[in-house]
Parts: sequence; structure tokens; C-alpha cells
Amino acid sequence: MRERLVQIDALFEGALGIVVLLCVATGALDSGDFPYPVGTVVLLLVGWALLTLCGLIWAGWIGLRELAIGNALAAVAGVVWLLAADGWSAAGAAVVGVTVAALAVLAAAQAATLRA
Repeated sequence: MRERLVQIDALFEGALGIVVLLCVATGALDSGDFPYPVGTVVLLLVGWALLTLCGLIWAGWIGLRELAIGNALAAVAGVVWLLAADGWSAAGAAVVGVTVAALAVLAAAQAATLRA
């Protein structure tokens, strides 16, 4: 089960990276969708960083405990960002909201597996 959760996490990060890059390339997401200073360059960097993270996770360089902690912290940071920042479009808030929810579910599943 641990290996499967690591693979799911890697695939999630990779899929999210591809979605971000495709949305930027097609103009579906841009600087108008996120609070300042997030713009096209930041979105491209995030997309590539997510693809890199996917590879690192898949290769086994990041363990389950680290993934659980990282996903939990990222989910909390995402909620704080959504609540504290102004300038969200519906699309930008939806992307971050869905990402936060997925990260929270992954973190909970990973933490439960570590306790088992």
C-alpha cells in the first residue's frame, strides 16, 4: 500500500504539472487568475517544478513520511493563501481549491498508512 500511495502522489504531481503547463499554453490560466505576483512565468515554473517533483517521487527519492508532511503543509498553505489573498478568478480559485483538497486527502491517506 505504501508504494501505491507514493505512485499515486507522483502521478498527481505530474498530472497537475501537465495541466498547469497546458492551461498556460492555451491561455486558460494567466496572471489574471491568481493574486499578484503570480503570472505566466511563475505558472510555467510551477508546472515544471511539479513535473520534476513527479520524477523525484517516482524514482523513490522522497519517502512516504516526507510526502505526508509536505502534502499536509502544502494543503494548509493553500487554504491560507485562498483565504488571505485577493485577486482570484473563479478558475484560479478552483484550481487551487481542488489541489488543496487532493493534497489533504493524499496527506491523510499517507499518514494513516504510516501509523498502520
